Amino acid sequence: MTKGIFITICALIIVSCSPKGGETTEDSEAAKAGFVAEKNLVDTIILKREDFNRQIITNGKLRAVRKSDLTFKSMGTISEIFVKNGDYIPAGEKIAQLETKDAQVKLKLASERMEKAELDFANELIGYGYGRDTSAVPAEVLKIVRIRSGYNSSINDLNQSLIDLKNTTLTAPFSGKIANIQGRVYEGATGAFCTLIDDSKFEVEFSLLESELSFIRVGNSVKVASFAEPEKFYTGVVSQINPVVDDKGQIKVMAVVNNSSGKLLEGMNVRVLAENLLHGKLVVPKSAVVMRDNFDVLFRLNPTTGKAMWTYVKVEMTNTGFHAVTANADKNAEINEGDIIIVSGNLNLAEGSNVEIKSR
Repeated sequence: MTKGIFITICALIIVSCSPKGGETTEDSEAAKAGFVAEKNLVDTIILKREDFNRQIITNGKLRAVRKSDLTFKSMGTISEIFVKNGDYIPAGEKIAQLETKDAQVKLKLASERMEKAELDFANELIGYGYGRDTSAVPAEVLKIVRIRSGYNSSINDLNQSLIDLKNTTLTAPFSGKIANIQGRVYEGATGAFCTLIDDSKFEVEFSLLESELSFIRVGNSVKVASFAEPEKFYTGVVSQINPVVDDKGQIKVMAVVNNSSGKLLEGMNVRVLAENLLHGKLVVPKSAVVMRDNFDVLFRLNPTTGKAMWTYVKVEMTNTGFHAVTANADKNAEINEGDIIIVSGNLNLAEGSNVEIKSR
């Protein structure tokens, strides 16, 4: 390669690396500045003091307010079962039936003895000079006649036979759902036949740390959500606080929860949000607070310039959707009621970024 050719190639390389179409460094900086000046679409709120629901999140377990293991009061063989697990049954309705043949025979015999006792009773009265009308019979005489005729014992036998027949039928003492059926048709009735659960209300038992005791009181509201439907909340009220700290430094708390949808179940594990209403807090959605330089920051909108103002804050407390915030005094920050707070489109904002509120 000659020296002339080498010089020509170098010249071509220099030309190809230079800005095309006469583009200069100043042009590049201008383009960059234009990008920074681009407006960012945001949503905003007006900052104000309001009530804030401070929350403690823990786990709990449901148990029915009314629950009973039902057992036949008589011995015998099961002849019919009228329900299955999961059925709802009103109070007083039949659940299952035992064979009634023996009970009916005993009732018939008791009825016959009662009839004979009534005849003997009448004959005894005649022997004392009285008729069937007992209103004029002295109490002492009437007592003797009842005993000698076997009238009293026959009444007792008849009443017991009626009770025994009634006890062959298992009925619901209150309205609820059937669970844990144990017996089958043609089997002997032994032990608990089933469990009846009133699932209209549940008690939820959960634990709080000793240090959190001042946070909750009887009558405070709680929210309960199952792990199957974590976004569906059920409202409850704290009903009792056990005044004992266990060896883990925890205190048992009980709340009553309405099963409004009917989807809560006995023994279900749930998430519990214990709430305490605090007044006069500066409240913003969680989306308003972002991290910058490992500090919590929110952006205020300057309505005059249309620019975002970087503001350091401290999160005092939080719940599922909101933060209660104060200005970070260590950073000489300031926030006040009436400030316009940017709550969306703030992830890439910087101090002085141009912003525009989205059209509603």
